[in-house]
Amino acid sequence: PVQKAWIEHDVAQCGYCQSGQIMNAVSLLERNADPSDEDIAQAMNGNICRCGTYTRIKAAIKTAAKEV
Repeated sequence: PVQKAWIEHDVAQCGYCQSGQIMNAVSLLERNADPSDEDIAQAMNGNICRCGTYTRIKAAIKTAAKEV
């Protein structure tokens, strides 16, 4: 669901951070199937996206949460 949501929201640009972002998102959703914006921000803190796709990352995690 996370990879599908990543594609749906066109998250990746350069791709440099994507493996870490996706692994962190999966870990978050395994612990919390319905994360709030604050939960997402806290869980994803430390994963730097050079392209600044943070709003798309958050949207993709919310979409994936509906399918988990």
